[in-house]
Amino acid sequence: MSRLADYFVIVGYDSDKEKTASNVCGQQPTCGKIVQRFPEKDWPDTPFIEGIEWFCQPLGWCLSYEKQEPKFFVSVLTDIDANKHYCACLSFHETVAITQTRSVDDEDETIGNNRLLGATASSTDGIAAAATPAPITHHSVMYAPKCLVLISRLDCADTFKNCLGTIYTVYIENLAYALETLIGNILGCIQVPPAGGPQVRFSIGAGDKQSLQPPQSSSLPTTGSGVHFLFKQLGIKNVLILLCAVMTENKILFLSKCYWHLTDSCRALVALMYPFRYTHVYIPILPAPLTEVLSTPTPFIMGIHSSLQTEITDLLDVIVVDLDGGLVTIPESLTPPVPILPSPLWEQTQDLLSMILFPNLAQADLAFPTLERPSALAKTDAQIDKELRAIFMRLFAQLLQGYRSCLTIIRIHPKPVITFHKAGFLGARDLIESEFLFRVLDSMFFTTFVNERGPPWRASDAWDELYSSMNELLKSEAQNRNLILTHIQELGRVLYENEGTLAHINYAQKVLRPPEGAFQRIHQPAFPRISSEKVELIIQEGIRKNGVPQRFHVTRNQHRIIPMGPRLPEALDVRPNVQNSARRLEVLRICVSYIFENRITDARKLLPAVMRTLMHRDARLILCREFFGYVHGNKAVLDHQQFELVVRFMNKALHKSSGIDEYTVAAALLPMSTIFCRKLSTGVVQFAYTEIQDHAIWKNHQFWESTFFQDVQGQIKALYLLQRRQNEHQKEANCVLDEVPLEEPTALEITAEQLRKSPTIEEEKKAELAKSEESTLYSQAIHFANRMVSLLIPLDVNVDAASKPKPAFRLEENQSVSNSIMGSHSLSEHSDEGFEENNALEIGVTVGKTISRFIDSVCTEGGVTSEHIRNLHDMVPGVVHMHIESLEPVYLEAKRHPHVQKPKIQTPCLLPGEDLVTDHLRCFLMPDGREDETQCLIPAEGALFLTNYRVVFKGSPCDPLYCEQVIVRTFPIASLLKEKKISVLYLAHLDQTLTEGLQLRSSSFQLIKVAFDPEVTPEQIESFRKILSKARHPFDEFEYFAFQSYGTMLQGVAPLKTKEKYSTLKGFAKKTLLRGAKKAGFKQKQQTKRKLVSEFDYGSADAQETQSIDDELEDGDEFETQNNAMPRLLTTKDVERMRERSYVQDWKRLGFDAEAQRGFRISNANTSYATCRSYPAIIVAPVQCSDAAIMHLGRCFKGQRIPLPTWRHANGALLIRGGQPNSKSVIGMLKNTTGSNTNAHHDVTHYPEQDKYFLALINTMPKLTPLAHNQYSGMNLSMSSLMGHSSSDDRQPLTPELSRKHKNNLDVSDGNKSSQGGKSGTMKGNPKNSSAHPFRKMRLYALGEKSQAKSNMNVDFCADFIPVDYPDIRQSRPAFKKLIRACMPSHNTNEADGQSFAKMVEQSDWLQQISSLMQLAGAVVDLIDLQESSVMLSLEDGSDVTSQLSSIAQLCLDPYYRSLDGFRVLVEKEWLAFGHRFAHRSNLKPSHANTNIAFAPTFLQFLDVVHQLQRQFPMAFEFNDFYLRFLAYHSVSCRFRTFLFDCELERSDSGIAAMEDKRGSLNAKSMFGTGGMATNGSDDECNVYPMDIRSQRTPLNRIGHSIFDYIERQHNKTPIFYNFLYSADKGVILRPQNNVAALDLWSYYTNEELAQGAPYDLEVTTVDDEIDLSEMKGKRMVVTAGYDNLEKCNPNAYVCLLSEVKQAETERGHLPQKWLQVWNSLVVPQVEPAASNTSLGNIYVQTHQHKRSTLEIIMKGRLAGYQDKYFHPHRFEKHPYTTPTNCNHCTKLLWGPVGYRCMDCGNSYHEKCTEHSMKNCTKYKAIDGAVGPPNVNMSQGDTASIASSAATTARTSSHHFYNQFSSNVAENRTHEGHLYKRGALLKGWKQRWFVLDSIKHQLRYYDTSEDTAPKGIIELAEVQSVTAAQPAQIGAKRVDEKGFFDLKTSKRTYNFYAVNANLAQEWIEKLQACLQ
Repeated sequence: MSRLADYFVIVGYDSDKEKTASNVCGQQPTCGKIVQRFPEKDWPDTPFIEGIEWFCQPLGWCLSYEKQEPKFFVSVLTDIDANKHYCACLSFHETVAITQTRSVDDEDETIGNNRLLGATASSTDGIAAAATPAPITHHSVMYAPKCLVLISRLDCADTFKNCLGTIYTVYIENLAYALETLIGNILGCIQVPPAGGPQVRFSIGAGDKQSLQPPQSSSLPTTGSGVHFLFKQLGIKNVLILLCAVMTENKILFLSKCYWHLTDSCRALVALMYPFRYTHVYIPILPAPLTEVLSTPTPFIMGIHSSLQTEITDLLDVIVVDLDGGLVTIPESLTPPVPILPSPLWEQTQDLLSMILFPNLAQADLAFPTLERPSALAKTDAQIDKELRAIFMRLFAQLLQGYRSCLTIIRIHPKPVITFHKAGFLGARDLIESEFLFRVLDSMFFTTFVNERGPPWRASDAWDELYSSMNELLKSEAQNRNLILTHIQELGRVLYENEGTLAHINYAQKVLRPPEGAFQRIHQPAFPRISSEKVELIIQEGIRKNGVPQRFHVTRNQHRIIPMGPRLPEALDVRPNVQNSARRLEVLRICVSYIFENRITDARKLLPAVMRTLMHRDARLILCREFFGYVHGNKAVLDHQQFELVVRFMNKALHKSSGIDEYTVAAALLPMSTIFCRKLSTGVVQFAYTEIQDHAIWKNHQFWESTFFQDVQGQIKALYLLQRRQNEHQKEANCVLDEVPLEEPTALEITAEQLRKSPTIEEEKKAELAKSEESTLYSQAIHFANRMVSLLIPLDVNVDAASKPKPAFRLEENQSVSNSIMGSHSLSEHSDEGFEENNALEIGVTVGKTISRFIDSVCTEGGVTSEHIRNLHDMVPGVVHMHIESLEPVYLEAKRHPHVQKPKIQTPCLLPGEDLVTDHLRCFLMPDGREDETQCLIPAEGALFLTNYRVVFKGSPCDPLYCEQVIVRTFPIASLLKEKKISVLYLAHLDQTLTEGLQLRSSSFQLIKVAFDPEVTPEQIESFRKILSKARHPFDEFEYFAFQSYGTMLQGVAPLKTKEKYSTLKGFAKKTLLRGAKKAGFKQKQQTKRKLVSEFDYGSADAQETQSIDDELEDGDEFETQNNAMPRLLTTKDVERMRERSYVQDWKRLGFDAEAQRGFRISNANTSYATCRSYPAIIVAPVQCSDAAIMHLGRCFKGQRIPLPTWRHANGALLIRGGQPNSKSVIGMLKNTTGSNTNAHHDVTHYPEQDKYFLALINTMPKLTPLAHNQYSGMNLSMSSLMGHSSSDDRQPLTPELSRKHKNNLDVSDGNKSSQGGKSGTMKGNPKNSSAHPFRKMRLYALGEKSQAKSNMNVDFCADFIPVDYPDIRQSRPAFKKLIRACMPSHNTNEADGQSFAKMVEQSDWLQQISSLMQLAGAVVDLIDLQESSVMLSLEDGSDVTSQLSSIAQLCLDPYYRSLDGFRVLVEKEWLAFGHRFAHRSNLKPSHANTNIAFAPTFLQFLDVVHQLQRQFPMAFEFNDFYLRFLAYHSVSCRFRTFLFDCELERSDSGIAAMEDKRGSLNAKSMFGTGGMATNGSDDECNVYPMDIRSQRTPLNRIGHSIFDYIERQHNKTPIFYNFLYSADKGVILRPQNNVAALDLWSYYTNEELAQGAPYDLEVTTVDDEIDLSEMKGKRMVVTAGYDNLEKCNPNAYVCLLSEVKQAETERGHLPQKWLQVWNSLVVPQVEPAASNTSLGNIYVQTHQHKRSTLEIIMKGRLAGYQDKYFHPHRFEKHPYTTPTNCNHCTKLLWGPVGYRCMDCGNSYHEKCTEHSMKNCTKYKAIDGAVGPPNVNMSQGDTASIASSAATTARTSSHHFYNQFSSNVAENRTHEGHLYKRGALLKGWKQRWFVLDSIKHQLRYYDTSEDTAPKGIIELAEVQSVTAAQPAQIGAKRVDEKGFFDLKTSKRTYNFYAVNANLAQEWIEKLQACLQ
């Protein structure tokens, strides 16, 4: 029983305080005071609350000049113990007399103050308004408020209202009841029973009858209809958001004009939280003076009057609820924002609320709603209120489903201590993402909830019942949706009955009320003073009476075991779902069993699948369970591989943890981290915890606490179970124990049982149990301290701080944990960054502090004695120190031991003589950007090897399904292009990032990208790179692999000079000066001492056309060194041997020797390499030229490379090759840059020796024959058709990329023509002849460079000079670089970026260059074969493109070169003998080590062309594609000596040439075959030479192999190089298609074989092993492209048949024949040729294409010869030249009255030059719109060369035709002509063609009159004036001073110059006319 009220207080207006405080500016003083209070002494159990007067008038104590109606409201106050006190307040007004206390002078001020302080006007409802009241005079009557207050701990607002109303009525009506009696009765006599008690009926002694019904349950809140009111005011969603805000501890402020609304709404909101109790600040009515409380940092629910809203504008984190307006305002700056309920519950709750609040909503849209019977009684607001509350009770029951499974018991005696496993609950409910639930679990409400509802033995209430039955309800509702409403109504009824509202209805209450308007009585006396003595007596009497035993029985809730409700799945219960099928989990189990059975290989195969499975929760839990199954005892020692896999699984399971261990995986793995271990060495054991420390979970304080409490619960449960078993054993009968089911009870059940028995247990027994529990906690704390030490101290704690990165060692702070681990950030100065010093001591101290805080936290909560806590604190530093010491040997041993059992290193197969030069580096081969089928094989794990020949990676794939394969990637060191360090390489299969890597790119089209294993140190990598770099550029050529396996230096041969590059200061100075001179273009001065070798200099000024400066410098150094050596003197025998060389024999075959009497002889002029250092010793020369003349001729040509015949057609036509002609001197060059001469004898640069030599050559050529017209009858050869139709007949298909590049009508085959400097040079023959006969056949065509502005040939020789475009070194280098990047991308290219493989190949221009070479070579073939003309190749220095074109042409013309022997001769002649600089182009020179000379793919392009020919003519070649790929690979590999030197002189100096000469050519058939060859072929090296040559007595040391000798030997053994389709037809001439569409990208660039590496080192790849056909037959083979060697795995029919023959011979005991003998003995069956009618057209079909393309090339230099009828002639007039002007034809000076000027185009000529001038006057287009060739502008100052568009005559694109019909017609051209214009920027004068267009109102200017696109446009609309201007200087010429005029526009002023005053005046007039 409890008192109805504790205190009765009368509070009145305090006029004294008002007077003292009235002068405080800006503050509203508190003018209330407690007049009387009863009882006057405090109750012992309930002290009086101070400050009650504030809450009686929340808006302040204000005087009023009107009486206001009495008001009643209830304020709620909270004491220090969080108990609520309800202050029921009845407020009314009394008259107050104003006494004059001041002088008359101060009177006004006093009254003013009164008015300001209190007298606010009253509105009708009594709320103070802002209106200014009328002035109050000094005699006014004022009214002061007075309050009657009841203070109670009971929330009985209605009863309080009745009691206070009765007292007020007695006072106002002056009834005959003593007020003392009423007050005394209320305070002392009326006792209220507790919850569940009966109804109380009472009277306070004024004739009233009242009843009070206590609620049925003390825990259920009572709300009346407050919740319904809240929903009506705010709406469903607002209330839901408000609830979420309260549950997540936000600040809520209610606003209303009505105090009753504030109190009701606050109470309703708190009631919605049930079963949670609101434990923060709760003030439903906050007085105005206390509004600063709103800025408190703690959460609160408060209410204030709406009129105060303006005073609280700056609240940034308070949610404001306007009850009157129904508005909820959430500030934008609120952080974190209010989370809402998890997804399904949020929507479901809204639906249910709508169902209750708007029952007809579901049927609102129905056409025929069901007619419900009107219920007898409509629901009251209170009933709806309870149904709404029922929905929220159900909501929390669903939200907290299974919460009892996560309660953790840590103490039972002396009182239960229960914690909650938050992470486990979130994980089990799969609500880890729910921010709302996360914050609720961290709130103070939830802690209270656990404390109150956690104990399993207590009284239960409605929510406990609902919680336990919720699952069944939901199941039934799922089957029948109608049950939802029924269940809600049933629950609502329970809540309704709880408030006992029905009891009031049954009892008629009688309460006194004053009559209406009583408060307005004028002469109402003041409230009387109450006698406190009387009241005290009545209270004491009442207490005495109530002391007798209770008269009624209270139905008290009995304690019982709280039902568990729905259980959450246990931590290790697994629920397979879609992601984790049972099959996947089974695979996991099998894999774990394999590990512990030590079947590591099998386990590794399952590893990827298991790693994917471990992404999911269930799999991680299964893993923990499986590990538990294999643990026996406290230690499980594993071997290294088992340990590595177990650790990998543990890391993977922990990897996805969110940091709070919601699935208890970390907790399950924690004990195993100290169980699984491996033995590193004697006495050194490494535990699993050292490998799993990197996860964030170990630094989470909450994790350690919850795991500790879980373990403690297990221990305490075990403690009580042990006791219980002992009791059972002693058969102590216990009724409860007998009924306990057989399964083990849970910790909660044990606790419930102990609590139930607690009253009956003796105190000693209780103390003993409490001590046991405390000891359990203590021992667990010690255990966990050790665990924390293990997991928080890193393994490398003892390593020096400088040698490792700083780890950020910081434990997470958890805001909800009061004593957080970090507490104060005292780790170091930089606690955020972890340790600055990071030494062991500092880490030890920090970990010690962390563990101490943990101990404080858990031991305080668990009630461990302070002595034990002190012991724990003392123990921690020692444990930490010991652990740090024990880690040092473990760390050192673990570093020595590989963490992972690495695969065994597989040593690569090596060639004879090949040795490893460094230790292997363990690494991973990383995938690059290649798109092939082998990507599943990469990444591969293995090692990188460096030998003296190759870089080799060998390993096996990381993919377990392919791990039995072997992966080999390799390339020769000499082919290394670029080596680059790379970092941060991610390995997906290891889930690891490696920091060090290397990327090596090779010119053999290979890319090796590796990531080094962590065990490889940076020093090892750096050492590897240095050795690789040294091997790439050795000290001299003899250190290359070709020479390394063959002993010492050659006997009798002087070695090459290998003096240090700059060994003396003099040498350094000399070289520096020479380099500077070469860059400036000067030649080296002739030395005075006589030498046999004449001076040779690559570095002339002309060299800049084709060589980079790098090349010049390199060559200069190289040859300068060699010039200082005296040449070797040759004997006659030496010369005879030279004449036996293969190329000399070939010349003899072609009839170049004197015996053939064809005008040639084989000359010894260069045997000492004096004539030309880069030419062969033996050359072909015309009989008419002496050796001396030839030697003297060298000076005329670049590099002394005289044009020499190299091949001769049967018709007598020659193929001649040489270098460019040289200019005589620098002065000559400068003088003659302005133009060219028609006749050769005018040319200053002409050498007379050249004429004689060319004449001698031409005389050996066949005589001219008239060109038979019918020879070309099948070809429409008129020039117009050639030009007009070429686009349709022979146009190369242009891809978009090509059209973009060649949109200026450039010939596709010209490559990057724009990079060619200068205009095209043309050499014209006799102009009269050429104009009359444009196709006159010449005896010699010289193909030269456009940069040669003049020809050195006399047209009388019947020779013609054709300038051609060709891909030179500067174009092929970038093309090769781009091709390499396309074929070997280092990373995956994104198709979306337009970087597809095909696109990148196209952008490289590689195929375009191949096409260009084929087209030029085709022209050579046609000229020689069809036209019987000789061709001279005179391009660059005659060693690069010349070699390409010469070789390709000979291949097409001569079938001999298509055989294996012939091809060897061709390469030895055209490439080796004629001095292609292999060493230089492949960047092999020792001096190249420090330069950036790029690899030049000249020889590779030639081989690519041969491959294209082979594809188009598969039966024409004796060798196959493998032969070409073999040559391409070994041309850069340096395995053979063949391609190691720049010229024959170098081979001679090194002794190789002489040695070859001595033993003769190895390809002589007689030397192979019968004698000296081993027949077994087992030793690949021993048979390269005949046995007698390799014998001891021959000084054959260190000369290396020739690649052709090697090929020949292999060819004798196997048909690996042979083309079985070869048909040796004589006389077949190849005319291949050369457009890009017909070409194919060579497989050499893209194919690779990972099984054995590049297949071109036959000894390594064992390709030449015999194929055992018997094994292959009937056997299923898997052949992988890109991995296997397809030629070996899937041989062609010929190879198989030859193998069968060999096998049959062997089986019969015969000696097997060589395959070649078998092949050659085959008889080709006779096939009758099919009869076919060949028309004349068909005969020429094959040659048609090439004739046309050839003519296109020829016609480029002969545009002057087109027929006159197509062009408009010049209109010449005599013109006196007063200023020096140059002739537009011969470029000589014109002066005086000797010249002619064209009236149309303004060109000037000598009289004799007019007939030679270009026939096309540039002013006009070709007549009748015929599509003529591009016109040539011979304007002043231009050289006599074809304009940039001239080279494109033959391949006019459609773009050109459209431009022919552009708007350049006459009517649009008002005026046009040449003017000089001054540049805007550099102020230089340039001649431009100007067009004045009056229709478009523009002045346009062009480069030439032929251009269609203007260079610039001047809009006449912007022109302001045209005026004559001051003269200026234009170049060196004299000017006409009156020829200048200016054109001023709004943007700039243009300066113009016309060649004379008349022209200038004409332009000015025309412009002004247009402007007007």
